[in-house]
Amino acid sequence: MHSKGAVEIDSNEHIYAHPDYVERLYDHRTCGAQTLYEVVERAVQSYGDRPLFSYRDSSNKPFESYAYKQVFDMTNDIGSAMVQIGLKKSNDTFIGIYGSATVHYALFLLSSWSFSLVPVGIYDTLGKDGVRFIVKHAELQLIFADDLERVKNLVEWHSEESVLKTIISLLEPSSELVQAAKLKGVQIITFEKMMEMGGAHRTERVPPKPTDIAVIMYTSGSTGEPKGCVITHESFMCASMGIMLVVDLEGLVREEIPRVLNFMPLAHMFGCGTLITTIYLGGEFGFWQGSVDKLMDDFRDFKPNTIIMVPRLLNKLYDTVMSEARRKGLSAINNLKSAIQSKLAEVRQGNFSQDTTWDSQIFHQIRLIFGNKVKRVISSSAPLSAEVADFCRAMFSCMFIEGYGQTECVAGCWQAMNDTQSGETAYFARDGVGEICIRSKAVFSGYLKDEAKTRETIDEEGWLHTGDIGRWTENNTMRIIDRKKNIYKLSQGEYIAPEKIEGIYARSQFISQVFVYGDSFQNFPVAIVVLDDGFVKKWAAENSIDATLLATPEINDRLRQAVLKDMIENGEKRDLMSFEQVKGIELITEPFTIENGLMTPTFKARRYAVEKQYKPIFDKLYKTMKA
Repeated sequence: MHSKGAVEIDSNEHIYAHPDYVERLYDHRTCGAQTLYEVVERAVQSYGDRPLFSYRDSSNKPFESYAYKQVFDMTNDIGSAMVQIGLKKSNDTFIGIYGSATVHYALFLLSSWSFSLVPVGIYDTLGKDGVRFIVKHAELQLIFADDLERVKNLVEWHSEESVLKTIISLLEPSSELVQAAKLKGVQIITFEKMMEMGGAHRTERVPPKPTDIAVIMYTSGSTGEPKGCVITHESFMCASMGIMLVVDLEGLVREEIPRVLNFMPLAHMFGCGTLITTIYLGGEFGFWQGSVDKLMDDFRDFKPNTIIMVPRLLNKLYDTVMSEARRKGLSAINNLKSAIQSKLAEVRQGNFSQDTTWDSQIFHQIRLIFGNKVKRVISSSAPLSAEVADFCRAMFSCMFIEGYGQTECVAGCWQAMNDTQSGETAYFARDGVGEICIRSKAVFSGYLKDEAKTRETIDEEGWLHTGDIGRWTENNTMRIIDRKKNIYKLSQGEYIAPEKIEGIYARSQFISQVFVYGDSFQNFPVAIVVLDDGFVKKWAAENSIDATLLATPEINDRLRQAVLKDMIENGEKRDLMSFEQVKGIELITEPFTIENGLMTPTFKARRYAVEKQYKPIFDKLYKTMKA
């Protein structure tokens, strides 16, 4: 099979285009809908009695479903209630959705679009300061929260500058919580009461225009405050329909109705985009129970034919299978490797048969975990190693697609359908040729209330500067090989800002210098530390340790554990999220200086130089942590 790479359309500017859209950009209007609301309305008319949203709250229960028509009626009730509460049917009205990937989150998204309102996602990993900033910055008048802890957070974190007046609680709040909110000028209404209110006061929908704002997606991918990405309906439509074409989901529809089990946050573009494409195709969108421990139960029982995955889970699956093979011995390991190579050879010839000898012996048992109906696997949010990608292609024996993108371009770029080579969308530490820039109708409009950052990101010609460095391969596919900005994206898709974390850890009395490193194939950062000699000697004396023995393995390990413990405590005191905390450190003796090339004249670490010099140590730390 030959990869369908990009086509160079301007050799001077090094501009490439999708091979099917060399003369013009993809026009999403050919799909029959121009807004997200029209996608829903069209689907209701075409698939009214089909199940749309399926969910359950126990592995011992079957999935329950809401049909397309039922969902449409419910969104009318929710939207009508928001109007009754006092919200204007306007694209200037922003509402917050604070919760997990549940059916209620999806209902509020669809309800907002029915009345031209703008939904704003809020998620826990933003932390207290991030949530407070968004509530104030987006001027949220109403927020839906799906559990009482989140309701409590909104009440406790409410500030006088906020315009928040109403919290919709999925669960019944205590009288004390209601009173605490009232004292701050905020009313709490239960979701059940809201539905009753909307049903009794139905009001006419106000569909949005293509140029209206569809969502505000806040991203925490930098050292500062969250940035609100403004995404219009036409941008979202262009990206979602483009994904559908590239992944050939319409081809799947010709075979069977799409069934997607979702565990991705709907406050992120990957999850929200999956929701829209599923609705457009008349598919069934299943929701997990919200527990990682029960996720495989949900896969097994829902039996999806399209799986939306993240590298973290695929890595775990790979590690589990390989570990079991190693436990059985060398023969089992060799057998598994032979099976992978044999199946890969077939996949690369376009043969996705799932009834070979290797399937019956090995892969069928693994596929049963996912319900044994999978026809498409899509991996995004972080890079996937070639080794794991090859294993997944062999094991699933179906179309396996990797994606690259960011919130600012809604989706970005996708691996070609017939490209079975691994690593084309992964990060490699090789010399690059330039920053990756994207121009498309899918590019966001800018950052909410931040013209300066918008101009930094989108140039005068409409090019979105991603901050990633890439190079074209021989078959005109893109490899992402470096970062322009000093941020790391971990395997679960979360961003960490190392300089921010280093600033917090530097407060530890043990530390003279610290360098935090994040590997895109791992779900936690690690660090190297230069110690403060004076404090270390004090610590040794307080613990009755002879300072001359600090370099011995036993004492050095004890010291390292004490330093790590103090770093974690400093992080907790200053509200670092769990994924920002380092899990392993190495103590080094050579400080970063201008003379050794590890520090700039302004006394900042030369990140590339430090990473290059200490890469073996970082690799060793990760290997040790995984052992």
